[in-house]
Amino acid sequence: MAKKQLVRTLGLAQILMLGIGGTMGAGVFVLTGHAAGMVGPAVILVFLLAALQSLPNSLSYAELASSFPIAGGGYAYISKATTGLLPFSVGWVSWFSSMVYAALSAVGAAYSLKIFLPFLPVPVTAVALIVIFAFISLRGSEEAGRTQVILAGILLTSLAAFVILGLVLPGGFTWVEFYRDGGFFIHEGTLENMVKVFQAITLVNVLFVGYEVIATTAEEAKNPGRNIPIAVVGTIFICAAVYCAVAFVALGVISAKTLGVSSTPLSDAASRFLGGWGAPALGLAGIIATLTSLNTALLSSARVALALSRDGYLPAFLSRVHPRFKTPLPAILLSGVFIALAAISGDEVFLGYVSNFGYMFVVFFTNVSVILLRRKLPDHERPFRTPWYPVTPILGCLGIIVVEVFTELHALVVGIGLIAVGLIVYQLRRPVGRVVEVTAQRVEAARREILVPVANPMTAESLIKMAAIIGRAREASTLAALSVVKMPGATPLELGQDILDRRENGRKVLLKQVADYAHEQGVPVRTLLRAARGVSSGILGVAEARGGVGLILMGWRGQLSTQRVTGSVVKDVVHGAPCDVAVLRDRGLGNCKRVLVPIGGGPHTRLALRLGWDIARAEGGSLTPLRILPAADEVDMETEMDVLRQLVEDVLGKVPENLTFSLKRDDSIVGGILAESTQGEDGACYDLIAIGASEEWFLRNLLFGSIPDRVADGAPCSVLMVRKYEPPAVSWLRRTIKGQPRE
Repeated sequence: MAKKQLVRTLGLAQILMLGIGGTMGAGVFVLTGHAAGMVGPAVILVFLLAALQSLPNSLSYAELASSFPIAGGGYAYISKATTGLLPFSVGWVSWFSSMVYAALSAVGAAYSLKIFLPFLPVPVTAVALIVIFAFISLRGSEEAGRTQVILAGILLTSLAAFVILGLVLPGGFTWVEFYRDGGFFIHEGTLENMVKVFQAITLVNVLFVGYEVIATTAEEAKNPGRNIPIAVVGTIFICAAVYCAVAFVALGVISAKTLGVSSTPLSDAASRFLGGWGAPALGLAGIIATLTSLNTALLSSARVALALSRDGYLPAFLSRVHPRFKTPLPAILLSGVFIALAAISGDEVFLGYVSNFGYMFVVFFTNVSVILLRRKLPDHERPFRTPWYPVTPILGCLGIIVVEVFTELHALVVGIGLIAVGLIVYQLRRPVGRVVEVTAQRVEAARREILVPVANPMTAESLIKMAAIIGRAREASTLAALSVVKMPGATPLELGQDILDRRENGRKVLLKQVADYAHEQGVPVRTLLRAARGVSSGILGVAEARGGVGLILMGWRGQLSTQRVTGSVVKDVVHGAPCDVAVLRDRGLGNCKRVLVPIGGGPHTRLALRLGWDIARAEGGSLTPLRILPAADEVDMETEMDVLRQLVEDVLGKVPENLTFSLKRDDSIVGGILAESTQGEDGACYDLIAIGASEEWFLRNLLFGSIPDRVADGAPCSVLMVRKYEPPAVSWLRRTIKGQPRE
């Protein structure tokens, strides 16, 4: 199966701001004070040494990300260089370190918000921010990139104003305050000072990992051979300059010991020379800064999960790319949940150490990947080559080893524990996967029954014919033909059922005709005659009582008008059935050899595609997935074709030979579908249209939504409208995320 590719939407400015905002945001406001409290004015030296230690790493990333612009960052490169346990371990740690850094960013933003709203609990606020930015990520990398440019631009402007005003305004920088704690080095003895410096470097190293953030989104970068190296190296130099300048001014306003115990060090410093509005101004900048980190870290973690899923280390559903937004929606949602759990702790220092350990683990093996890939793929085109090879990547590895010796013990234990959990997951993934697959097959096999309610002889034959076609394609499927008789309220249902069972009537004759036809088609069928207070309640009751029902197939005659849909039996079943539902709008169901499936998004489209393929396969026909694009929008047709192909591969497991893709431009989705369906010489190019419900299917005056209903009314051929069953909570959440109207 071809890998599901993301869309290249990020330009140089967006990539650079992803790197700067993704590393600078949380750290400069959350960790600068803690580092200053550890080493005093020597924090400036700490930032310079951290930048110097990060430079070889950034050069390695510049070569790899520009040469192999794919999602996943360091994990993707070690996967190309080697196979087995090592790539998985790197990817596993990379995923969790990105999520922990996102949690750190959310916690930092929550602390900054307390300046304005002191009553806000940090964990709850952090989780709320994670939810908001997960929604932004769901909307697409281009939107996340635009958000990043705006936020990071405001951040850099705010920090520049802090530095300039802190140097020129009364109450600002003084050398007396800068050296208040005893000089440039505040500890006794050279050895103790150096130990503290290296411990501080370990803490702030996470403020220079923009190259990893950039690399994980490389698959979405425009002109990666040029833009990625510029952005990666530029991030290191810009961040180093900003950190040193900000720390210099802050230490000249407030002593290092005071900064070290503050959760909002820069806001405290700004209040000294900007007065009453200084703290709120820097607090607002701090919120923006930490949100930029949250934005990029969430984006990065989801791309690593996507890469792990592509390679079979995580469940396959995490590699799904949303057809509309072109984003890895399941990976974003799962990463968001883990980020929220990490943020509940509210401990920004501990989160900083843990994320740094994870990032450095990944970066170490990325440097190793440069050497391995130079040997493995010597002729591969490399738009940027690491200078002074192999000295540069080796220096990067040695620098990481030296720095990580001084990491915080608890963070080291958590990091090693995370690797150990990853090893367990690696060993168990195949046996667990087999168990899940067997269980899923058993569940699917247990829901092989197609329930066909019949009442009208004029529609019964076409319904059973359609059910038989689907049944032939699905091995071990059985049909259950159901006729429901409405009983008066005065008649006990038990008595009514007994009367139906004992007496001959027209419903039994109809069921016998249906059974005879199904047997001719070679499909097993059971006939059910039920008494109920209402037809719809009878159908739903049978579906619930017979746990093996996987699909209810019903018929619809005439127009789909508001008056006919509201309160109809079919609508009640579509709305309330505990399984998938399909409704056939029959216009002379003959051979179903040419099947058209309009492709939108969501589970209903996937069910339509699966049923459409089952029907075409059973009839020895062909399938055409159709996607309608806006006529006025400038979209890349090749990219849209890739998205369409990826969806088909995701649902069917492959692209069958008797399948033809179709992309059309039209201002109206319904108009485009109907135009495609009427291109044949006889006025109908297809025998059947299988279409999934749109998100308004739950409204009472629509059967499957405005688009499917209008297609069913206007198409020259038969139309099969389908609704995929979802638990009510899942359906509500998905509609809420998409902003669908409520009844």
